[in-house]
Amino acid sequence: MTNLSQWIEDKNQDEWWIFIKRLSANDTGLTGGNGVGIYVPKAVVATALPSISSTCCLNPDCSLTAQITSHSFPEQTLRGIYYNNRHFDGTGKRNEHRLTRWNTDFRNSPAQDPENTGALAIFAFHVPHLGRDSEFLDIWICKSLEEEEFVENKIGEVIPGSSLFDRGDRLFAGFAAGLDKEPSRVVIPPLWEDRFPGGEEIIAYLPSVFRFSKTTPDDLIIERRENEYKLFRQVEELHILHLVQKGFSSVDDFMQVANSVSNRRKSRSGRSLEIHLEHIFRQFGLESFSSQCRTEGNKRPDFIFPSCADYHDPEFPEESLRMLAVKTTCKDRWRQVLNEANRVEGIHLFTLQEGVSPNQFSEMEDAEVKLVVPKPLHTKYPEEVRGKLMTLNDFIVETKSIR
Repeated sequence: MTNLSQWIEDKNQDEWWIFIKRLSANDTGLTGGNGVGIYVPKAVVATALPSISSTCCLNPDCSLTAQITSHSFPEQTLRGIYYNNRHFDGTGKRNEHRLTRWNTDFRNSPAQDPENTGALAIFAFHVPHLGRDSEFLDIWICKSLEEEEFVENKIGEVIPGSSLFDRGDRLFAGFAAGLDKEPSRVVIPPLWEDRFPGGEEIIAYLPSVFRFSKTTPDDLIIERRENEYKLFRQVEELHILHLVQKGFSSVDDFMQVANSVSNRRKSRSGRSLEIHLEHIFRQFGLESFSSQCRTEGNKRPDFIFPSCADYHDPEFPEESLRMLAVKTTCKDRWRQVLNEANRVEGIHLFTLQEGVSPNQFSEMEDAEVKLVVPKPLHTKYPEEVRGKLMTLNDFIVETKSIR
């Protein structure tokens, strides 16, 4: 962990711009789509590689020296490219920025390793002069849960499909916000102006200010999460933005606010997904469940069906019990849920991760872990895996039918 800690410390400066995401199956080439290499949002390119942020010519590109320090992978020359065909050939064509040529100078790049699908990746662009292209890209791809937790303890949870981008000194202080979701601008309760609401309060308030357009559990869980995050960002700005804009009189004052922001974000993310699932279960008629039930060895599985009392009743048939674990990301974390409920044969695991490698999925199957993934995310999994995934709606219907 010392190497990662020192690496982050070196990047904790205003000349380094940090882009953090979880590698998707598309990033690592698992889905076999048209995209090659790492997808990079427009806002990152505008700061780190502004020369290619243009529609004056077809598919502008540039070269960039890079190295993957985490894996001691040597320096190489990458290609930053803006596939802007949509501006020339019309709707339906590509309009995205990517970093490519990972395996040109050297083979077996960790950035293109299917086993790193879902891994937390940090891309540090050295930008000593704003308005010019980055002169160097240093990359750290987390190799263990310990490394991921070390990073997320500093910056908050990095949700699959989302990303963070900011100057190193701001991002590693926990102030960076997601690139893909702007804060909402809805009416909030006056009491929230004086105190920060808890996660359950925010989620319970959502129907008052958002009209949900989705009608299936799989679409609705994604829509609810997106709106919750927008509302959370709005409340966070109300409480924090004026402090950041005013500046700080001492390092201690800065760290106190930074720690408060980071801790609040971690607290929110820890239970958010479970609370949304509770609401969706009830909305779609799955009323019988217990959350955080104590089982053997004082374990606490996220959900037991039909109830905790039934689980502890030796007369209740084991084939009628279900357990659902909830992990925003399941890479390596899936092993943490294997022994949470000894009476349940076959575990269901709900996740928002955008793809797993066939090897890791095979390991899950061998351990009798069934992945439950919102249907819109199924296309982000390798073809040989998609048919074996369970949708959230499938899980609800099946669990309701058990007697």
